[in-house]
Amino acid sequence: MIAVPATKNKINNMEIVSFTFGVLSVIAVVCAAVIVLSIVKVLKQQNQIKDLQEEVNRIYQFVNSGDSDLYRRIENDLTNVHRQIDETRSYIDSRIDKLTASKQVIKR
Repeated sequence: MIAVPATKNKINNMEIVSFTFGVLSVIAVVCAAVIVLSIVKVLKQQNQIKDLQEEVNRIYQFVNSGDSDLYRRIENDLTNVHRQIDETRSYIDSRIDKLTASKQVIKR
């Protein structure tokens, strides 16, 4: 066996420990960077979700207001149709009354 001086073993051990700590440091920095980037992306996604929810609410309100406007117009049109039907009935009734009256005058 070859005898290795004690100082050379210590240096090799120190080099191995230094290399190991260097590698672990790089891994820790990469992990920290990945965690930070992940947190940033999650926050951006949360903001996008919030914006989309607000947009959905705006669209829902717009559709509801359109529906209520449509129902109001339909109700108004129905009211006008009923009024015109009533006026037509009244006109027909008055004409029938006149016709009946004129027939009675002719019969006498």
